[in-house]
Amino acid sequence: MNAKSLVLPSLCLGGAALLFAPLRPTAAFSKIGGSLNEAQRDVRVFDNFADSTANNNVTPAGQFPGYVGVELAVWKGIVEWGSKLHGDGTGDPLSGNLLGDGGANFDAFWSGNTSAIGSSNNNIVSAITSCGGGGTLAFTETPISDGWRIRYCDEWTWDDGPSTIGSRWDIQGVMAHEYGHALGLGHSGDGNATMAPSGSPGQTSIRSINADDIAGIKCVYGVASVGKPMITATVANTMANTLTIYGMNFGATGNEVWLTPAAITTTGSDPIVRVLNVNSTMGGTAISVTIPAAAGPGDVMINGSGSGGSTLSNAFPTDLMGTFGDPPALPHPDITSVSPSPIEALIPGTAETITLTGIDLDLTTQLSLGATPIPSSRWTIVNATTITLDMPQAPSLGAQNLSATDGIQTDVFPVTIVAPTTPKLEWGNGDALNNVSRAAGLDMLLGGEPGELHVVLSSPYAQPTFGRYLFDTSDRRITVTGVIPASGWLAVHVGDLPRLALGNTWFANSFHVQLPKPFPVSNDQSITFVP
Repeated sequence: MNAKSLVLPSLCLGGAALLFAPLRPTAAFSKIGGSLNEAQRDVRVFDNFADSTANNNVTPAGQFPGYVGVELAVWKGIVEWGSKLHGDGTGDPLSGNLLGDGGANFDAFWSGNTSAIGSSNNNIVSAITSCGGGGTLAFTETPISDGWRIRYCDEWTWDDGPSTIGSRWDIQGVMAHEYGHALGLGHSGDGNATMAPSGSPGQTSIRSINADDIAGIKCVYGVASVGKPMITATVANTMANTLTIYGMNFGATGNEVWLTPAAITTTGSDPIVRVLNVNSTMGGTAISVTIPAAAGPGDVMINGSGSGGSTLSNAFPTDLMGTFGDPPALPHPDITSVSPSPIEALIPGTAETITLTGIDLDLTTQLSLGATPIPSSRWTIVNATTITLDMPQAPSLGAQNLSATDGIQTDVFPVTIVAPTTPKLEWGNGDALNNVSRAAGLDMLLGGEPGELHVVLSSPYAQPTFGRYLFDTSDRRITVTGVIPASGWLAVHVGDLPRLALGNTWFANSFHVQLPKPFPVSNDQSITFVP
């Protein structure tokens, strides 16, 4: 095992001639041999730092969702070496420099927290109580071929930034330096480089790699390929639980989508949440996936077929809830109005009585009420501006969201559900003379104001009346009583049906039993028994 360290200036002087001798007239960087392969791009933190100032930053950073403290400082330190800006590049308010300008075929992947310090090849950052004196601030354990481990020496006082840190040592800047060793770079003879061999308390300049550092990483990994996948935006759809990634150079088939895990991972495990064998759309510029349950806020990357840095995209932020970057302006369903408004909680029958009006509605692939998809049998795309809908029952009265999606973007339109002002009844599917299996039983829905007592009356001869129900007991009836709940509708199943001949027609009404008479009565319903 080899170790590369960042040390105090006074302890570098003895080797100054060796360390600062340039390799060539135009470059001062050096290499320690080796490079990280595609399987070694993950970076995790075991946060065992003892200093309170190592975790006193509790202000989230817009392009680094889900993490603060040590984790945020380390994450910022590694993205500086990325091929492209991390998101919009913001995150270092002290210098104002944008983060992520390595320009090489290399990108690191933020993989969250782990459960211990791990071994020397688990790609974990942690603190060590003491480095035994000698002025070492932090060190990187190699060989690079099978990973690395970075340790911060806790005899020094560390600060997570993000701005001025006083006389303490900067976690972000030291991470940028030590990660350079993990990438295969040695110390630089350029005193202004991130890979310069020494630092000083309060120094934050090494957070930003300079021209010599960029030349070094390009030398190790090559200049970023023209065909390297590139992410420019991420759009999460919480309604559909999908994440759409926009960019360029995505493979038509066989892509992997990498996501940061939500949970703390064990040291020896693969910490990347992977979605395999994903196809792209829009000519290799868009990929949409269902968000895995194990994924959390962090980074997303696209790994194309093949291996090496030229097949792996830049790392791009996502909180799995909103939009990062600037997605392309694409046509998508846009609901502008819903009629009638408000909508009653129960509209019997299969007629598509609700009309959605908008723009590009012909692109709709799914309608949903809240988080529940509406079966395609209940709605019809009339044209680009109109969809008709057989409204399903809402879980509650009041505000609800009716949404239309094309599978990439979702438009949400608020609607209001109200209790029916008069009793409503649906037998079977609610259409006249619809067939009901006598063996399976009868499903019905009752609608009305919450708290109302409703009685469903039936007859095999004609539409029933309440007077006939009270005084004529010769009919064999299907009778149901129920109180309307807070949702404005009640589902009832009747399994014990009269044993009448198949093909018999039954008629029904629902009555709101409340004086004075006459009791409010529902719409007419009728069914025909089938096997």
